[in-house]
Amino acid sequence: MPYRWATHRVVDSTGTEAIGTAPISLWWIARAAAEETLQGGAMVPAWLTLFQSHLSAIDLHNLRWADDLAVSTELRRSYSGLYGRFVARALLTHHLGLTRFNSLTRNGIALPHSITVSRSSDGDIPDWLAWDRRRRKFVLCEAKGSLSGTDFLTGDPPSCIRKGKEQFGRVSSTVAGRSYRPDEWVAATLWSTDTRSHTPVTILWDPPVEQAPFSPDEAEHHQRVITRAWLDSIAVGFGVDNADAILRAAKEDQTVEVRATPGPSPERPVPPPDPRELPLEEGLTVKVDHAPEEFPSSERQFRDEREREGGDVSPQLDLPAPPPDRRPARPMIELAASAALVGPSILEPRPPEAAPFQGAFLTALVTRLGVRPIRTKRDFETLQIAQERARSFGEPAMLIGLPRDISPERDQSGVEWSDAAGVVAPNDLAVFDLRVAEAVVPGNLPR
Repeated sequence: MPYRWATHRVVDSTGTEAIGTAPISLWWIARAAAEETLQGGAMVPAWLTLFQSHLSAIDLHNLRWADDLAVSTELRRSYSGLYGRFVARALLTHHLGLTRFNSLTRNGIALPHSITVSRSSDGDIPDWLAWDRRRRKFVLCEAKGSLSGTDFLTGDPPSCIRKGKEQFGRVSSTVAGRSYRPDEWVAATLWSTDTRSHTPVTILWDPPVEQAPFSPDEAEHHQRVITRAWLDSIAVGFGVDNADAILRAAKEDQTVEVRATPGPSPERPVPPPDPRELPLEEGLTVKVDHAPEEFPSSERQFRDEREREGGDVSPQLDLPAPPPDRRPARPMIELAASAALVGPSILEPRPPEAAPFQGAFLTALVTRLGVRPIRTKRDFETLQIAQERARSFGEPAMLIGLPRDISPERDQSGVEWSDAAGVVAPNDLAVFDLRVAEAVVPGNLPR
């Protein structure tokens, strides 16, 4: 399973700080990206190229992007923000045990007979409301990504964290008419690229002080409500209207069987064709990103952009070395000892799987052209064509799935199976690489 590494800094609600080197699985990022895509917040080509063209081919160890991430300033900022959301979700999920992410709209979010998060002042507000499956409570989350931060390891807090924390002050929350304060996590990433070859840094920054926990019955109720809201938010990607329709389709076994064998990911045989030259298949939702060639890349434009940014106009964009450590004295512990983390095992790469995987899923096909729900046997035939294209030409194709036994009543925890073919979490979203995994047996799909 592919991993990349970064310096990881965690500051919890007690002020205890932990810092060390930690891996992040590219499958964690892909699963987060798939969830963002289903919720309508991502450009499909951006995360499908994550494994093939955007990661550095020079540095295969660190979380480093190729070249300078993109040619133009505008596109660099877009990718920084987009990938910042992906990596933030991955860290919040797998390092802290958060799940069931629901995006806040402009004015917040209201879950029926549960929590309401309302805007209370102007300005940006947090990205997500999520559920802490370990502590059984609500959490507000904010994602930040930066190409040029200089205080990620020295700031207390770094400027991007301070701006993120300010966003929590622009909302207020209530549960059953009573004031409620969710935990508040900011997840931030300092990107490294082939031209900005500093050490990549990821940060998770503290929730507020604990308040009275929910009773077991209350926690089960709120978990069911936020799970159904999460299912509502991804339902369209699976070709249905809401959580009820997802659960009904699962009960009726409108699924596809997926099989996966442990082993390495195959090399890409040939460069994939330009997605704009591929025929548009019926049923696909097009979400095509800006093509790099749409932006001039002359040296003159490069110098103009750098001058507007107030930066060095020379071609080398390496940032200066970080300043000496001037953090104020605070309790410092080993990263593996941080109570905020799910456990020390997340700081080591997961061993390769020894046994194959087999399961039935409600599925959606993801290619460069968009998302296609697999709702009929005809859709399944399209899936098989996409799989053959992926294996023959290296054209990326992913399969996103919800397990047949998906249930709002059951908890989910950890990772059930993960290898080069994909990642499967209990009672949660799964993602498979169709170059490796086999989608073989449709369930009761209509013609």
